[in-house]
Amino acid sequence: MSLDIGMQALENILKSPGNNCCYDCGESDCSWASVTIGCFLCIRCSGIHRQLGVHISRVRSVQLDNWTLDDCVNLKKYGNRRLPDIYEVNKPEVYKKPDSRSHSMLIEHWIRAKYEWKEFHVDCTQLPFYVKGVKSGTLYKKGKERGCWLARHFMLDRTNRKIIYYDKANTQGQKQLGLIPLDGCFVLMVDEKLVDRQNCLHILYRSGRAMRSIYVAGTTVRETVEWFYAIRSLQTQLGYSGNCVDTVFESYLEKTPKDGKGQWRKRWCILVADRIFYYKNILVTFGFCMNYYKLK
Repeated sequence: MSLDIGMQALENILKSPGNNCCYDCGESDCSWASVTIGCFLCIRCSGIHRQLGVHISRVRSVQLDNWTLDDCVNLKKYGNRRLPDIYEVNKPEVYKKPDSRSHSMLIEHWIRAKYEWKEFHVDCTQLPFYVKGVKSGTLYKKGKERGCWLARHFMLDRTNRKIIYYDKANTQGQKQLGLIPLDGCFVLMVDEKLVDRQNCLHILYRSGRAMRSIYVAGTTVRETVEWFYAIRSLQTQLGYSGNCVDTVFESYLEKTPKDGKGQWRKRWCILVADRIFYYKNILVTFGFCMNYYKLK
C-alpha cells in the first residue's frame, strides 16, 4: 500500500510546472530523479549525478524503481522550479547554462559546480576565480611535427591582451613559444571522437593575415572548462565578447577549386559565428587554416 501511495505521489509531482524536463540541461525526456536534491533528470545527467556519489545525489528511475512517500519528500518540497533559487543564485553572467545540445564537458562541469563544489549556491559569497579572467598552469599542446601532446605552461596576460605559452610546465628557465591575441580568438570545445585525447579545447586565432589553429588539453574536465571560461571571461572584460561563441557545425564538405576547374576537394569545415573555416583535413587544424569565409 505504501508503494502505491508513493507512486501516486510521484505522478502528482511530475504534473507540477517545470517538472516535465531535465532540471540540469532542459532535455524533455526526464525519466530519472534525484531523491536527495529533489529534481527530475534525463538519462545523461542522471549518469553524472551517480558519479557524484549517493551522499550528494541519490538517483532513481521514475518508471523502473518503486517509490515511497519518503522518496518524494524533496521532490515535493523543491522540484525543478524552486531549485534555481538555491543552486544558481550566484551564477556569473559569463557562465552559460548548458542545454541538451551542449558539449558533455560543459554539462558535467555545470552539475559538479552546482552540487559538489557549490560555486553558485545561495550561501556562496565569492565568485569562482576562473570567471575573473585570471588563470595560469599546465596544458598539453598537440605538437605540429610528431603529433605528441607536450606539457606547456599557459597564462592569461591581461595587460598585453594575450594568451602566452612557454616550453616548460614549471616556471624554471622557461622559453616563450607563442603569443595568442585575445582579439579575434575563438576557444571551442572539441568533440572527443575527433581527437586522440580527452578534455580538449580548440583555439582558433589570428596570426598576421592568416588564422592559426591549435589543440590543448587539460588533465581533467574541471581544469579544461575552467580554462574555457577564464579565457572567455577575460575576452568579455576586454570588450571582445563577440568572440565568445560556440561551434555551430563541423564536418567534411567538398569544395570547388578557386579557379572553378578540376575536381572537388574534400575539406574539414568549421562554422563559428558568421565564419566558415576550412582545412585540408581534421588533424591539419593543428597548423594554419587554409582559408575562411565571412557570411553576410
